[in-house]
Amino acid sequence: MRNPRVRRNTPTVIVQQAAPTYHTPEVVERKLDIDPQQFLQQLGQMIIQQQVVQEQPQTMTVKEAAKYLRISEWLLYDMVRKDQIPSFKVRSKIFFRQHDLEGWISQNTSSCGLRS
Repeated sequence: MRNPRVRRNTPTVIVQQAAPTYHTPEVVERKLDIDPQQFLQQLGQMIIQQQVVQEQPQTMTVKEAAKYLRISEWLLYDMVRKDQIPSFKVRSKIFFRQHDLEGWISQNTSSCGLRS
């Protein structure tokens, strides 16, 4: 019978893992398929189309108009009650047209002497 406390001289096996390999993508030089001048022209046309879409008459609520004019909603309600600003009602709700507000702003700033 062998003594369990006795150690045998067995070789120790060390397993090494290979270092991970990373593949870097190759840099491929490509020529542009489009002429830069043509690209800028198309970009300009897209911007003009976007502006045309945004120029449609916009209807705003009291909250949106107050934010647009940078005043409080209560002041805007007071101005509507006194007919000092262009607005219209649908049942009990008050609405504003953006182009009407812009005209109102230009009329009031020129009468104050702020615009020449």
